[in-house]
Amino acid sequence: MPLVAALVVFAALAAPQATPLDPALEAEARQIETEVIAPCCWSQQVSVHQSPAADQMRADIRSMLAEGRSHDQVLEAFVAEYGERILAMPPARGYKLSLYVLPVVLLVVSAFALGLLVKRMAGRGALAPVAGPAASDADDQYRDRLTDELRDLE
Repeated sequence: MPLVAALVVFAALAAPQATPLDPALEAEARQIETEVIAPCCWSQQVSVHQSPAADQMRADIRSMLAEGRSHDQVLEAFVAEYGERILAMPPARGYKLSLYVLPVVLLVVSAFALGLLVKRMAGRGALAPVAGPAASDADDQYRDRLTDELRDLE
């Protein structure tokens, strides 16, 4: 047991200790981690991905910030190395602008079409309240008979 404890302590001392960033730079590093995709599988942001490549990118982000690079400079460095595919949010230019504009346009057009449909249906009376069935003579006779029988029970 003491041998295992000694090995754990030795491994902890032998591991390189990361120099802690000040809280503002750490917050900036975490923000950048959410804006880039892990290049090993291109499926998750670095902030949530668990792989050696994501760990390396986290370390690279912190070292670039410690060197004094800005947020945009760090992102530009990754784009230069991996291309725009590394960005979680593609820049809004060229055909990628449609990714930002098209949902808003579709929402407005859909709301307008729905408004026209409701107006048209209201004009036809399709949305008018439905009246109950008209009382017939048979209903009146049934109601009178029921009233008489209930009175006889008393």
